[in-house]
Amino acid sequence: MAIVELDRPWIETPFLLQGFTIGNQSDVRALQEHCRYVYIDADSMPVQARSNTKEKTDTSKPGFFNNLYKKPQDLAVTTSSVEKELSSANSIKNKASSLVITCMDDILLGNAINEQELKENIADTVESVVRNPDAMMWLTRLKDKDSHASLHSVNCSILCVTFGRFIGLPKEELAKLAVCALMHDIGKLQVPTEILNKPGKLTDKEFKQICFHPTSSRNLLMSAGNYFLPAVDVAYTHHERLDGSGYPRGLSGVSISPFSRILAIIDTYEAMTNEQVYREELTPFETLKYLNANKNTRFDEQLVKLFIKMIGVFPIGSLVELTTGQIGIVITSNRDDNLRPKVLIMLDQNKVAISRQIINLARSSVDPLGRPIKIARTLKKGDYGIDRDKLIAEGVEFTVLN
Repeated sequence: MAIVELDRPWIETPFLLQGFTIGNQSDVRALQEHCRYVYIDADSMPVQARSNTKEKTDTSKPGFFNNLYKKPQDLAVTTSSVEKELSSANSIKNKASSLVITCMDDILLGNAINEQELKENIADTVESVVRNPDAMMWLTRLKDKDSHASLHSVNCSILCVTFGRFIGLPKEELAKLAVCALMHDIGKLQVPTEILNKPGKLTDKEFKQICFHPTSSRNLLMSAGNYFLPAVDVAYTHHERLDGSGYPRGLSGVSISPFSRILAIIDTYEAMTNEQVYREELTPFETLKYLNANKNTRFDEQLVKLFIKMIGVFPIGSLVELTTGQIGIVITSNRDDNLRPKVLIMLDQNKVAISRQIINLARSSVDPLGRPIKIARTLKKGDYGIDRDKLIAEGVEFTVLN
């Protein structure tokens, strides 16, 4: 049956679309949790006579929640190399950061938003990710304490679009997901700065103020115009968890929409790999380990597995040492062979700075003795004096060796 109207406003439910077709029993259960009755399109399906014969339920038919999790796409299929896309991606990201700050201020002050400019930037972001997702992924590794709020939102947006592309979402859904991620934390603007930046443990009162920011985000977005309506639910529920342990409403299971499940994973990943006032940044590996340990309890199991697969063994931005003794940064993942990414070489085997060069380990790169070059180990941020953030901020110039 095609659901065309509910007994309550759509924005009060976790459903992404205003109108969808029931595909299986999980969709029915989701509707039961939120509605007493619904309206269907009687012309959307042929009317069948009732029968006393008990029919079998077709559990293989994809439902509303299931049809978002398609076969992962091949991110290696791109129309632009990461080297060519970086300049364009950097310009788009910088514009997005400025735009988010402006939008946040305007929404907070009740001013009109330049929706056209926002739409254009989101469209540019989506197109850049479609051309080459690794270029945008590289830029998300930049951390800036002075603009953490806007940078976190922009990075989440880029990661969401990249992940959405990976699981097969069409461009129009990627654009919606991008808006949701850009605006999900706007409510934090109403949390006192001294609480957000407190280095020690929060008091119960302070923690309650933090937990109220999803509600503030919802209220601000609802007052900002129809363009932000798709983001209302995600802003309100991105801290909810499948097992009911989240906030502010303690939702669980099918009450949490797919986009909110996606952002819950990516918001956690981006926050944990970013330095906070109360702790140092964690490595991507440590963060992925946390997500994996909490899949199917706090986070959607299938989405966590797919996200880990997308990020890879050596995430973009990882500082590594090769078997040759050279030091470099992973700049492009290799989904066909995740042990052999592209590496931007910064130091030679004697740990001396050299002109920047990219080595593609997947192309049978060998050392002077003819042995395949591999990644020997990962390093910590700042090892050998390499400032990754400065490198990304200043732009990357290099020579592609192979």
